[in-house]
Amino acid sequence: MCGLVHMRAVVVFGMLLLFASAQRTVAQRHRDPCRLLTDAEVRAVQGHGPTQKIPSDQPAGSFRFTQCFYRTAELSSSVSVALGLPLTDSKRSGPRDYWQAQFKREEREESDEKKQLPRRLAGLGDEAYWVGDPVTGALYVLRGEVFLRVSVGGSPDQSQNIKRARTLAIYALKRLDTSGSAARSR
Repeated sequence: MCGLVHMRAVVVFGMLLLFASAQRTVAQRHRDPCRLLTDAEVRAVQGHGPTQKIPSDQPAGSFRFTQCFYRTAELSSSVSVALGLPLTDSKRSGPRDYWQAQFKREEREESDEKKQLPRRLAGLGDEAYWVGDPVTGALYVLRGEVFLRVSVGGSPDQSQNIKRARTLAIYALKRLDTSGSAARSR
């Protein structure tokens, strides 16, 4: 009898561990930048589907910066998607602190006259900014305690790049899970 109770306890404990692991995997999948866009979405926006998805992580101090390079056959049409993620689910947020430092400074240093200031874009996440010049740039979107960065190639026209990055960000935000990071209402 004692052996049967022990065996049931082990089975129940094992099932709980398996369930917890599956939940964590689902959450990680929705925070994996290589899973935020489909091949069809990249193809529809950029004209070329990805031939390769190259993930990478970069140390970012108080937060985790993970990105995916969606490489297309036409290299100039490739896309980069990155996430700034909290290291823990604590109240301290490295990505939000980074966001505040980048986009909320009261006094901007204007040492370079040609430097473009971030351009605020409405209707994406909690806040969104385009950062760049007429040749290169990236769209940054804050949602909760996570930020998304989308950079596209393929056009020398900045307005086209903003439009393309915005479209891809909308697709990515639909899949981005910010529930584990004290997300605010959207």
